[in-house]
Amino acid sequence: MTFPPNAEDAKLMWILKQLREKAPQIIVHVRHHARTEVFGFYMTTSYENLLKGAENLGIRKPLKKEYGGGMKEFSFDDQDFFEGIQNEHNFLTSQERQSIVYSMINNLRSTGNEHFGEIEFREGQAIIPTLLTKGIIRQVFPLHNSDNLMELRKGWVNAFFSPQPLNRIYEYFGVKIAMYFAYLGHYTTALCIPALIGFIMWLVEGYDQKDKPELLQNLDESMTFDDWCFVGFALFNVLWATLYLEHWKRRSAELAYKWGTLDKHDEFIEDPRPFYTGELEVSSVTGRLEPFYPVWKRNCFRYFVTVPVVCISLVIVFVVMLANFYLENLINQLVSSGEYAFITKVFPKICHASSIFALDRMYTRVAYWLNDMENYRMQEAYENHLIIKLVLFQFVNSFLSLFYIAFYLQDMDLLRQQLMALLIVRQVIGNVKEALLPYLMWHLRMIKAGLIITAAESPEKESSEQTPLDNNVATGAPAPGDSTESTENLINGNLDPSSKLNEEVQNEKASLKTESGLKNVGGDLPENLELPTRKPSSNLSPSQAEVESTMSQYEDTFEDYLEMFIQFGYVTLFSSAFPLAALCALLNNVIEIRSDAFKLCMTCRRPFGQRVENIGTWADALMLMGVLAVIVNCALIGIFGHVRRMVPGLEGTSYLLLIIILEHVILAVKMWIAYAIPDIPRWVATEMSRLDFLRREAFKKIESQQPPTTLQSQHSSPSNHSRSSTPIHSIARSNSVPATSSSSSTCSSNSHSTVSPGEDSMSAGEIAFITRPTTFQNSLSESILRHRNISEAMAKIEADGESSTELKSCSQLPLPSTTIYASSETDKNQ
Repeated sequence: MTFPPNAEDAKLMWILKQLREKAPQIIVHVRHHARTEVFGFYMTTSYENLLKGAENLGIRKPLKKEYGGGMKEFSFDDQDFFEGIQNEHNFLTSQERQSIVYSMINNLRSTGNEHFGEIEFREGQAIIPTLLTKGIIRQVFPLHNSDNLMELRKGWVNAFFSPQPLNRIYEYFGVKIAMYFAYLGHYTTALCIPALIGFIMWLVEGYDQKDKPELLQNLDESMTFDDWCFVGFALFNVLWATLYLEHWKRRSAELAYKWGTLDKHDEFIEDPRPFYTGELEVSSVTGRLEPFYPVWKRNCFRYFVTVPVVCISLVIVFVVMLANFYLENLINQLVSSGEYAFITKVFPKICHASSIFALDRMYTRVAYWLNDMENYRMQEAYENHLIIKLVLFQFVNSFLSLFYIAFYLQDMDLLRQQLMALLIVRQVIGNVKEALLPYLMWHLRMIKAGLIITAAESPEKESSEQTPLDNNVATGAPAPGDSTESTENLINGNLDPSSKLNEEVQNEKASLKTESGLKNVGGDLPENLELPTRKPSSNLSPSQAEVESTMSQYEDTFEDYLEMFIQFGYVTLFSSAFPLAALCALLNNVIEIRSDAFKLCMTCRRPFGQRVENIGTWADALMLMGVLAVIVNCALIGIFGHVRRMVPGLEGTSYLLLIIILEHVILAVKMWIAYAIPDIPRWVATEMSRLDFLRREAFKKIESQQPPTTLQSQHSSPSNHSRSSTPIHSIARSNSVPATSSSSSTCSSNSHSTVSPGEDSMSAGEIAFITRPTTFQNSLSESILRHRNISEAMAKIEADGESSTELKSCSQLPLPSTTIYASSETDKNQ
């Protein structure tokens, strides 16, 4: 976490105080970057707190074979059931550790009536995200890991024709980014077939009529070879798109299962977005105070602000398109022939493609602002609505001119030229913008900030900035080492994979505490906090954090997916007019994979990992594009008369009816293919069922090998203790227990339980258990200790995942020795 230069000490101390009081589990190392004159907070936490955070985030880890194997959401109480739990450095990947710490930081919330200068925090408001938006905090980002980053550069960025190391990408950048590159690689491979067929078509169409084989010259003029190629290629494209998308669904399910994100939990047990605001109310799911935003307010903003803004933006797109066509016609009239005729014809198309790119950038900012103002509770809902806005505008902006030419002007040659110009210019500008420009801008920022190491500077001088900080969160602290070498290698991209991380957490912490200019805040803190002394100097070698702070922030996968969505539309909607569209897309994507990898590994700060099940709403957008491709290609076939020449004699209604029937037949085939191919491969479904069965059998075996135990009230009479020879601990609940529905008592009667009110000296509202110590029952008893009544305990157990099925069907619980004693009729219902 970095701050603006010359940030006030009072503001930094206030933030430190909030971290100390509200997130004591976070260890903060305060450091002054002397070269850039800014403060940096290096935050981490202990391994125990990382494990608790893994449970809160629902991270899935592999179970030991004796407990059924497979992936299961991590449970801190059952940590011994998981494979590799003793390995503190490798049990959690680096991106998982960073995501856990980031979640702790983002959930630092105000308790109400707190002020920070002119900023007033309401109760429950996220503090760190608010300070980020106000500019008080400059950046929050994880540091790169030198060893892992070097491996990715060698085996991914520089290995141009090698398969992508998807597992290493997942471990370093998280599921969301790894899923994007998996999709991009899968899409690029699938493009090989239409690219090859389109290239053959382009070669055939290149022949003049006199150069065609004698057989083709003898064909009737009404049934040309070009017409057959056009219709055949159009129909092939729409069927290829269907098969490709169905195959990708299966591939994404395999990856999600492998990475532990298949079948995510319901959104209601997830925490709201840090930027989500609203009035605090008691959640009916968690029982905690959570912010709620009325739906009617969101709908009012959506209907009275979002919709008009989107409509105005679409009108602007239409006006710009007409202006470009007017400019093109004017230039063609003025310069119809001559030495510069070709340039004058191409120039308006390049201008149009550039204007589309500029409008895209403008509207993207507008879409983000609209989405922020609509204030969605969950991150998934926020992203889905953002995708809808971006797709709507980008589709109109990118395809309006093509629809105008195809269905209004009905000019096939102009349609081919326009599609070629849009596809090529957009790809060239995109690659320059995404990779080359950020790289050049980063070096300019480095030079401006004075972070480029020159020979005139002496790296031998010791200072508080000569110790680089490694990002390995599992170690508990940054790792000291040789800053000059690490930073220089980071800048030049020559990281040494043999560089060593610190081996012991305690040694790191001890070395950090003794460094000049470094303060440790966290754990047992002194009452009077103190910041390191500011020591500006231009002769100090920059630290790793200083270098990475000058890098660009990786926004998200939105723009990358959006670029592929538009390209997919160019390939499927109008590629029959320009057969080389798939080949151009294929060549671009081969470069796109490496340019995006270059952007992530060379020019951008390391993003925080995100866990997703698939590509989300983008899959639905691609499916809709596939349906639209059927309609557009059938319309093109009908408008340009290809079917009329293939089937002479059809006119008027008969011709229109034939096109409509052809469209419906293709849509029916498309739907049948989508229905016939399962979204989840059979082996994945079988493996999930098998592992679930093995886990249940393993826990039944453990239960049968353990003796009964007793859980009873502290105030029960001695007669209760005679019911079991191995009393464990007691549970006492004061006051009364709210009555529940009759289903609760039915559940109790169906299990092997007996209710005996009044036979012991327990007070009202107290309950005792004599039960076998299964995982589910231990979780239930611990939940009763933490919650005020059994209803909350049941809700907690149900929210924990696998036990929910057993909770809803008590008659199936393997509890042959369970006896429940209740002290009142109310408790009997519970």
